[in-house]
Amino acid sequence: MALGVGLAAGAAAADPQVEILVHGDARTGAHFDYVTWAPSPTLVRVRAGSGLAPDATVTVVLTNGAAPADGKGHVNFALTTDEYRKAVEGGGAKDQITLTLKADGTPQPIIVAGDFPHFSRNDKDTPIVAHLGTAAGPEVGGATVMVRVRRNEETLSAEERSRFLWALAALRFQKSPDPRWKDTYTFLVEMHDIGARGIMEPEPELSAKGYPDQEHKAAAFVAWHRAFLLEMERALQKIDPAVTLPYWPMYYSPGKDGATVFHADFTGANTVANDPDFMATDLIRFDAGNPLYGWNIPGRGPLMRWRQDRNNVKLFNTPGMLLDKSKAGLKSNYSFMAGSVEANPHNVGHGWSGVWMSNCMISPSDPMFWPFHTYFDWVWAAWQQHYDRFRSDGADPAQYWPNDAYADGNPSNQTNPLGHHLRDTMWPWNGDIQPTPVATFSARRPPETVGGPFAASGVPGLWPQTPAKPTPGAFIDYAGYVTSDTDSGVGYDNLPWSPKQQAQPFQGNTAPPPAALAVFLAKDRPAAERVEQGGQVDLAAALDAETAVAGVALATGEDPEVRAAALDILARVDTATAVETAYKVEGDAKSPTLAHTVERVRAMSMFANRPLEAPALAVPAAPKTVSVLDKALYSAARNGVPDNNQCLVGSLTVELQNFLAKPTNAVRMFPQDAAAFIASTNLFEAVPAANSHHVHEENADDCKPPFSKAATLDTMRRILKTSATTPTSVGVDWWRTKAMAVTVLANAGDGGTVNLVKDLAMDAKATVDARAAAVNSLRHMNEVVFEIVVSSLDRDPKAPSELKAQAIAAVGAYVQDHGRDLRADQRARLAHLLATVSAQSPEERAALATAQRMLALAAG
Repeated sequence: MALGVGLAAGAAAADPQVEILVHGDARTGAHFDYVTWAPSPTLVRVRAGSGLAPDATVTVVLTNGAAPADGKGHVNFALTTDEYRKAVEGGGAKDQITLTLKADGTPQPIIVAGDFPHFSRNDKDTPIVAHLGTAAGPEVGGATVMVRVRRNEETLSAEERSRFLWALAALRFQKSPDPRWKDTYTFLVEMHDIGARGIMEPEPELSAKGYPDQEHKAAAFVAWHRAFLLEMERALQKIDPAVTLPYWPMYYSPGKDGATVFHADFTGANTVANDPDFMATDLIRFDAGNPLYGWNIPGRGPLMRWRQDRNNVKLFNTPGMLLDKSKAGLKSNYSFMAGSVEANPHNVGHGWSGVWMSNCMISPSDPMFWPFHTYFDWVWAAWQQHYDRFRSDGADPAQYWPNDAYADGNPSNQTNPLGHHLRDTMWPWNGDIQPTPVATFSARRPPETVGGPFAASGVPGLWPQTPAKPTPGAFIDYAGYVTSDTDSGVGYDNLPWSPKQQAQPFQGNTAPPPAALAVFLAKDRPAAERVEQGGQVDLAAALDAETAVAGVALATGEDPEVRAAALDILARVDTATAVETAYKVEGDAKSPTLAHTVERVRAMSMFANRPLEAPALAVPAAPKTVSVLDKALYSAARNGVPDNNQCLVGSLTVELQNFLAKPTNAVRMFPQDAAAFIASTNLFEAVPAANSHHVHEENADDCKPPFSKAATLDTMRRILKTSATTPTSVGVDWWRTKAMAVTVLANAGDGGTVNLVKDLAMDAKATVDARAAAVNSLRHMNEVVFEIVVSSLDRDPKAPSELKAQAIAAVGAYVQDHGRDLRADQRARLAHLLATVSAQSPEERAALATAQRMLALAAG
């Protein structure tokens, strides 16, 4: 963050001029005009040269420039933080203050704080006015600030969403703090990836070089991610200081299209499968003017997610499940809160989102990761506010546990390795690496670091003042409630600064019915009632009754819907037990509901906090005759794709070859889905990113049928060569199949393949989605052909406007792919191309404006 030098507002020549320096520096006159609900140190002084006697004093009254109003910031004042704490907790906070200033310019320290719940929607929309003598006196100075807090993404305006998206996209053009990666966004993805590659003992083939997960599966889960989110947010704010990370309340669906996070004008939309048994993956759709259009991460490919119904959010825990009215008991303990949040909604949500999100290591590659994870930080903050859990001194284990530093032999090390104890420093900011692992597994660190210490804020009053090697304890008092020097400049729209203030009501704040678990376990109650109550069980009670709940899931005599509900209850409180139980249930999961639940819970195996006895992924063998789609094959594909399973791709390639040999025969999997699953792996990238010990555990030579990259690519070429009028069995979508084929071929740049992809882009009979997929693949294959196709489509009077807009948007995506590495001659050529496009429709013009702005970012 950079401080800006402020000028006082104008006043009559005879009146003294007053400066208001929020987060100010008296020596330089610099200031930082962004506040939260926390008290911000502020300096008020008479400007030098006011013509007053040196020993004179001036009385001024600071006020807000307007009355409190929704949608605009408003601030309160006090002389000290302690005075402000007493005022807000006693209901007497003041939005004006009278000061006596020395005419010699000696600064008067005060504090300025956002007046909860009046946050800003626009940058610096909150004027502070200095009046001479009284609140009605002449204006003699002022400042404009922003009450800047993190917001529910559903409440963001189109302009606010756009600013966030542009800041996010701009990180692809910012130099990485670590020279191993070219841009800041990739740097942050790799930080998360390397820290999360940890394994769990015992895994004999890996234990010699493995290390514990630095970020998940132990106590520091929420603390580490609070630090990580802050690092991202400050990177965004270097680009646009008005931006904060939005949060996505996962348990709430506001309308038929799901949360805004799944809209094409925000972090991307997916189509929805007609039948969840046969759900595949999908290229994510963005509006042509969205700066995330064509989002692609080198080594991972284009952004894809499950074709999930985004209104199906009942499986996520609500905040009310953690906030007990008694403000005591198990739910008030940090260990319970952190474990609960990680199990559900975190682990469940990762698997539900897919595909990158289903692999927690590389999940920040998907832009939706940021509102997703910011929500978990909001949950921790809401829990802290509810139970008054802001102390980091270790005196109370309810505030954080283990409330010590790691030491060999400590029993807590079994579940909380080095880096997860209150006083441990956290990787990577501590620079602690182990190229040669130590013998004690729980004492290991990763073999490499990413970046350096946590950067100083550069702002007086905001943590840290110097580069830091933070502990989990450093992030407990995140708003400086107990100790002002820990204020990180973060606040939330509906959570006040003090635990004695009343939080704003929010959806899902109701506590679960106390008898819900007893009703669920009562075999004499109707199945529908048990299922309904199972979705509302008290989390603490469920953890105590874990064995009984697992027994319901395993009981073959129970109603399948009740067994599915039991698995969901386990997933709410203990990921490892839920996954192990799902494996045991899988063999007799005959009903669709139970089978879907088993698969969903199985998908969380990566997130388990202890070793599991898990069967290897089994791709079902092809039967001699095929009459219907194979649910088991779809399930195996969904489980194998996040790990880039080569054996799975080999099997799906054979399915496609069988389809091409006899297109009218029944298929086990629709070819469009088989191609989509293959496109969702990173196996066909120019340099596939290796991101975990289990990216591919099997030896490719052991796969039956074997995996062959060349064979799969040749199969995709055959798909493109086959006419879309070729008769097929019911349900086959030729154009979607071809769209996925060109996606797989995006890094195969030989002339013949380029021509096949070009032909699809120019095929007037093809769907817009298929042609747009071809255009986007060409941007990776051959830049000359890509530019020719974009220009040709623009000049084609019969080309749909939607396609033209996407072709223009692909130019912006091409620029983003290359970032600052785009050469000057390339920028000049693309600028000329954009200058020649007609851009007649609003969507085309939006795409053009975005592409031109991308070029400006590339030029620096």
